[in-house]
Amino acid sequence: MMSDTYVFQVDSELVNSVYDNQDNYLIESFSKQTSEQKKYCAIYFSSNNLYYPNTEAEFNNAIVAKNRFEWYGTRIEKASKHIFLRDVFKQWYLKGVNAKINHPDALLEFLKQETKGFEIITLGSSSGGFAAVYYGQLLAAETTYSFNGQYEVDSLLRKSSKEVDPILFRNQNDTNLRTNYDIFKVIKAPSKIFYFRSNKSEWDVEQYTHIKDLGINTFSFNTSHHGIPFAKTALPKVLNMDLSKINKFRNRNLNPVIFSFQVAGFKQTMKAVWAVAQKLLKKIGL
Repeated sequence: MMSDTYVFQVDSELVNSVYDNQDNYLIESFSKQTSEQKKYCAIYFSSNNLYYPNTEAEFNNAIVAKNRFEWYGTRIEKASKHIFLRDVFKQWYLKGVNAKINHPDALLEFLKQETKGFEIITLGSSSGGFAAVYYGQLLAAETTYSFNGQYEVDSLLRKSSKEVDPILFRNQNDTNLRTNYDIFKVIKAPSKIFYFRSNKSEWDVEQYTHIKDLGINTFSFNTSHHGIPFAKTALPKVLNMDLSKINKFRNRNLNPVIFSFQVAGFKQTMKAVWAVAQKLLKKIGL
């Protein structure tokens, strides 16, 4: 292990207390089910945007007070079991989710147990997309949705720093964990992955280049926005749309607004556009 510089997200007593003493997963199941619902378990991976900035005040607000899990308000409708996960260290789940499930292998075993007898759907954006693909492939998920998810973080050892990505740097000589910095090798069923990417975001372009020849279902959006590359109001529609309909948009350069109109309709899309406009106006003081 390298000599450590204090970094809030991994060294704070507050963050470590949550990691040590909370599950950092949430499981909800429903007893009243249709025959189709009984088959499906959806696994939702929070991203590194779980809380921001990396301060005690924001962590207390998002995690301690609100117990935040990304995706909680957006569901796979045909699933009867929902598993929400978060990585409070915000380091691609390299330390699992808590003090007991503290390694990717341990998290995989936990998810295997929780998904027995189910068809599996995984989803996430950015670092959550990284995890959704990794665990989705190892669990033989029926479908994985990745929104600008990474496929490797090994390159961050050249481009980032130990202050920004402390666990990556501190564990770079751990040969067991280092293998999890690049998930290219676990992708054996690329047709199960639905990858929504921003084609004007430098890092997302690099990530796409890493896996472009594997045969992953790719949806390319003309935007530099990282995360969900279209209006979030369209997200529930995308996640619950028949896959044959989604595939009509595959391998095309998509305009985020037009795509959102086509999927969610005019009214819902304009609500999202107006919300973004209001934020921008507030930011510039108008």
